[in-house]
Amino acid sequence: MKEIALLALLVLAGCADPARNLYEGIKQNNDAQRTPMERATQPAPSYDTYQRSIDSEAAK
Repeated sequence: MKEIALLALLVLAGCADPARNLYEGIKQNNDAQRTPMERATQPAPSYDTYQRSIDSEAAK
């Protein structure tokens, strides 16, 4: 049981930024459901752009 917990901890530690990974996964899932024309004309913002917009809203 301890080995499984240790393995899970090591796997989670390998994720540099879990929030970024979650955002990118959701973005890719949503992009897969859009048409190529929609993806080309209205690209989803990157995680950095998204984070800056949240930070600027929090500063107000």
